[in-house]
Amino acid sequence: MPQPSPADLAAVDLDAMVAVARERGDTRSDDEVMAGLILGAEFMATRHPDEGMRVRAAAASVVATRRLAARVGPDEAARLLAASEGPIDEQGELRRPPG
Repeated sequence: MPQPSPADLAAVDLDAMVAVARERGDTRSDDEVMAGLILGAEFMATRHPDEGMRVRAAAASVVATRRLAARVGPDEAARLLAASEGPIDEQGELRRPPG
């Protein structure tokens, strides 16, 4: 996974990402939404063909992981990630990334 710079991390608007999930119909808790976003971001950071998108996704993963762990603690964050159904897509469907 690419290593985002401090500027890349500062550019992440996690609140906007959660808001987009809500607009798409995601009714899970904010913590569950963040866990889904982390899964999606990590998938994109390792597999997207565009290097810039991989870096932005890696930055989103770092920011969301830090916030989730700060909110619920590392053990609960790990549990939420393991149980997550993944991010909500453009059609309002939950999609756990493969892998």
